Amino acid sequence: SMFIVNTVMLVGLVIGSMLVGAGLKSRFVAVLLALVNFGFVFYQHSFFCFVWLESGEWKYDEEKLYKSMSQVVLPTDISLIDFDPSQIYNLHRYYFFLGLSTSGALLLLAQFGPGEIAFQKNEMLLPIVARAQD
Repeated sequence: SMFIVNTVMLVGLVIGSMLVGAGLKSRFVAVLLALVNFGFVFYQHSFFCFVWLESGEWKYDEEKLYKSMSQVVLPTDISLIDFDPSQIYNLHRYYFFLGLSTSGALLLLAQFGPGEIAFQKNEMLLPIVARAQD
């Protein structure tokens, strides 16, 4: 069920974050976390699927927008219909770019390494393979 999938993902993200924070296998884990985050952001906040340009005006797919917000808890006197579709679209766009920048920061960590305070000082993302000599 989805509960098991969410629990496994949460445990994996916590362990990965702890490894990156401590500097143990941080480059490999940072790449892994960046790819997982990248996939999650494209799945959860794909704002470009909710809007299109038609005869010079932006049109919103209101059904998809309201369905994407079905997990949001609102006060009893407010419903999703009270929100303008452009507000929901802008919220998805904001969270998409926020997640994208987080993935970019993790990829920078993978590229340049964890720094001087890491436990593993000379960690390599890919090992250097010696070429065969004839």
